Amino acid sequence: MERRLREIIEATGELPALPATTARLLRLMDDEAAGAAQVLEVIGRDPALTANLLKLCNSAYCGLRREVGAVQEALVLLGNRTVVQLAFATSLGDVLRGPLAGYRLERDALWRHSLAVAIGAAHLVGAAGDRARRERAFTAGLVHDIGKLVLNGPLKAKLQQLPQTGRLGALRQGERDVLGFDHAEAGQALAESWSFPPALTDVIGGHHDPLSPCTAAGAADEGLLVAVTAANLTASRAGYGAASVCDDESWHAALDALGIVPAEIQAVLVRLPGDVAALSAALEGRP
Repeated sequence: MERRLREIIEATGELPALPATTARLLRLMDDEAAGAAQVLEVIGRDPALTANLLKLCNSAYCGLRREVGAVQEALVLLGNRTVVQLAFATSLGDVLRGPLAGYRLERDALWRHSLAVAIGAAHLVGAAGDRARRERAFTAGLVHDIGKLVLNGPLKAKLQQLPQTGRLGALRQGERDVLGFDHAEAGQALAESWSFPPALTDVIGGHHDPLSPCTAAGAADEGLLVAVTAANLTASRAGYGAASVCDDESWHAALDALGIVPAEIQAVLVRLPGDVAALSAALEGRP
């Protein structure tokens, strides 16, 4: 265990465990050879997940032309990787939905922000990326802020020392002033303890500094890292900030690095509220 992770565990207590089904789904997402039988074996162990997944598959968000009554049908209509991605998002909801008093975030605030970044990252990868790449971008966006789960507890007792909602730099500096590290560092440690793939771990640890030479040089997938950074700032721009506002200079730098033109980002900003609302409702089982 590296020194940084050990320090975080000593400072914040035991890191939370990733739910068993979520961990198995994560491994499936990283296994391009995984077949339908393996997907069914993992999802079939969890009746609640199966029920919620089918609600999601039958929602307006997925847009299927007919209702599906079994995971097998969903696999045929949507494909293995898409079903695993949707199941992962469904299973992660319980982890990300709770209130975070240390950040002054009400229940579902981090969840909505994470969904907005996931959807935005997938949009920003766009038509130039293949389906698998868009799915990786969605997953990376969904988990980018898990470090806040680690820091929430120790920040509760020192709430008055954390800056009010503002620029990300001020928030991260406040975290460092209080605890000695920020949520990106803590999230990377948590991702490593959960055995996330390197590309996801890099995104979590570097999503606020993607264009720095050290971060870019060490990233397993620099393009994915920059896409999630741009999506994170875009989500804040659209009102899904999770304790922060958009830093315009960083936003434009990330968009430029991706080659995104104004018309493209405007289209994402227009779509994002509807997409977040639809996916959030679907994941909560609402019509």
